[in-house]
Amino acid sequence: MMQVLGETYVAKCLTSEGERLELPPFSFDVFLYLQPRHVALQAGPNWQMLVLLNTQTNRIDGVAHFFQEEEAAFSPWRAPFGGVQVHPSISEEVAKAFVHYLHLALQKAGVARVNWLQCPDAYAPNVNLWVRILLPDLGYKRPSDQLNHHIPVSDLPFAAQAHPSIRRRLAKCQQAGFTLQQETLAELPEAYAFLKQCREEKQKPLSLSLPQLTRYFELFPERYFLFTVRREGELAAVGVAVLVSQTILNHLYPASPRRFNAFSPAVLLNAGLYQFSQQRLIPMLDLGVSAPATEAEADYAGLITFKERLGGVPSRKPTFLWSDAPEAE
Repeated sequence: MMQVLGETYVAKCLTSEGERLELPPFSFDVFLYLQPRHVALQAGPNWQMLVLLNTQTNRIDGVAHFFQEEEAAFSPWRAPFGGVQVHPSISEEVAKAFVHYLHLALQKAGVARVNWLQCPDAYAPNVNLWVRILLPDLGYKRPSDQLNHHIPVSDLPFAAQAHPSIRRRLAKCQQAGFTLQQETLAELPEAYAFLKQCREEKQKPLSLSLPQLTRYFELFPERYFLFTVRREGELAAVGVAVLVSQTILNHLYPASPRRFNAFSPAVLLNAGLYQFSQQRLIPMLDLGVSAPATEAEADYAGLITFKERLGGVPSRKPTFLWSDAPEAE
């Protein structure tokens, strides 16, 4: 499906690898989770890539990806988020026209249900605001609006911008002999086993297997980073950080077992990621959501407070659902 949007834009739906390979360049810094090479690894069914082509520049000014399973469409299939992204200078009128096109294209493909997980509001405030306004007008519900936190990275040292309790915990951890290091791919199996153990301790599943995570590190070595906190070689905390864009570092997989709680190695881990962001001039360290979409945020009050004391600023990460089935009276 192709649609002309005004004098400058054409919206297209690409469904084949050949079409995606012939795609003109993007005009903006596309989030890693929306880049075709990364999206391909989601390995979902019936991939549809929808793009907004600027016919004057022959550049792509907007993008979204959906996977269709029978009559249901998902964005993403398996990633921290999907949804739509457009060039920051795109007008509200054009952005809304593209979002409207996405919905119509999905309907034309026989989709009767849509599950749309947008990026956190802090990533793209204007676009997310427009999406929040337009999708409900198209009949979408917002069953989940997860609390997300990010730390604005400045010239201030990590300790200077954090809560006094965090400064005390950081000093205690360092004085106890814990150290932070950036690891190589060779240490990923050890780190993954530790990560899995920590998740099992808290009864939380891992979304990626070791082969899947290894593949991401291999294909995107400039985007995936592994950090650990150790004492005398023993692992005390692990973190996988992903460079989502040139301005956002996402702390994707933080982990530390309860037996080290007294020393707070997670504080040292976040301090290291903050310093890494400073060195690379990355202005946002994304700490992610605290509560799964299906669980109450009140049950995660301790984690939310911890992120706030690290210097975390709140925003929201919305999920939208649409169905063509009439609502029951």
